[in-house]
Amino acid sequence: MGAAESTPPSGRGRHKALLGASIPRSGHHFLQRVLSRYFQDELFYCEWYTPPDCCKHVPCIKTLNRPISFQKSHDWDFSLDRNLPDALYVVQYRHPVPEALSDRDLAMQDKLDKSSLNYRRTSDSYSWWLAHKAIYYRRFHDKWFRRRVPNAVYLNYDDLLRDPVGQIAGIVDWVDGSTDSERLSQSISEIGGGRTFTPRVIEASAYFDQALLAPFEAYVIERCPIFEFRAELSGSYRNSEFHGLIIAQDPEEPLPDGETDRLEAAAKLAPGHPEISLRLAEREFQRGAPDKAIEIIQGLLERNPFFSGAYRLLMQICRGAGKPLPDFACRADAIFACHNYPDILVGISDALLREKRWVNALSVLGVTTVLFPEHARANFLLAKTLVQEGRWAQARAYAEKALKLEPQNDKFAGLNSRIVTHFSEKAA
Repeated sequence: MGAAESTPPSGRGRHKALLGASIPRSGHHFLQRVLSRYFQDELFYCEWYTPPDCCKHVPCIKTLNRPISFQKSHDWDFSLDRNLPDALYVVQYRHPVPEALSDRDLAMQDKLDKSSLNYRRTSDSYSWWLAHKAIYYRRFHDKWFRRRVPNAVYLNYDDLLRDPVGQIAGIVDWVDGSTDSERLSQSISEIGGGRTFTPRVIEASAYFDQALLAPFEAYVIERCPIFEFRAELSGSYRNSEFHGLIIAQDPEEPLPDGETDRLEAAAKLAPGHPEISLRLAEREFQRGAPDKAIEIIQGLLERNPFFSGAYRLLMQICRGAGKPLPDFACRADAIFACHNYPDILVGISDALLREKRWVNALSVLGVTTVLFPEHARANFLLAKTLVQEGRWAQARAYAEKALKLEPQNDKFAGLNSRIVTHFSEKAA
């Protein structure tokens, strides 16, 4: 008999709340699917991060009157209350190297709402991302493992996949007082979880990079001893570029002996890294040295021309200091770097138009209006440039769109009037 046809477990009294606290890619959705199959319509699953109407309450209060709820949380900001006595916490974790490789598969999807894939594919981006993840691991470890929550089930990813029945039974027992092992085995089998567990071969991953992953693993193993992870790679994070990236991102990380300036200490260990250079440039600008800041950004973009953060800061500096956007920021690489920042693309277009580089400006504005059709200034500048090129018919639609978006804008109204007059005179 299939799970959908059998009778769901019963016998519990009050509502039972399961609160997930999981490191990403540690088997949360596998567990959720098994529990949903086992308890069927009695379980309400709260995705937390994606539903637009989520109550954001812990435990969930929008359970549709179902007797069991299971709430997802990666506890990104470490604000999840760990002291709710009437709930069962489900703490899930995984060895950092296979977890990072699995998470990287998701992080590297090419989507319009993500930052430049050209940048994300660089070792600079990867190392910064790994440093951020290492800090998250440490903080997750310190919150959930230094002093374990008594009303919690702790699930190691490898153990969960090797023995799903044995690992999940404790959760079912807490909800119902007992576990139907046959039913649980059937639920696991029906979602494809009955196959033999095979550990991930990390070297087979498209994102396996031992030089980056070894110090990442070393940091997590040293700073998170209660996880009891075994090293799969050999290396050290101390006094490495990776250590510099940790120092830059984590104000709780101790500085090396003799260092008093966190940013300078990070720069010594990770010289030229774009994230470090960006912060050095920002500090120079705040100190009233825009030329020095621009010089740093120029060097940064020579190393990595697809780093959108540099263009954002450069635009801010130039506007604040009353300087034109430098030529090195108006190259084609900027379009691929800043595809999801319309104001930067419009700023680049402005600079190109001032230099009368009409074709390049049209290229940037064409991309901008396709990706951001509701950006009023992009539509206006594209219409203005098309008029400059004598393409009045093409210009009219963009001019009308700009005015529709901002009907009180005198410049937009003036361009529309000019286009209307042109066609009136041509018809006469």
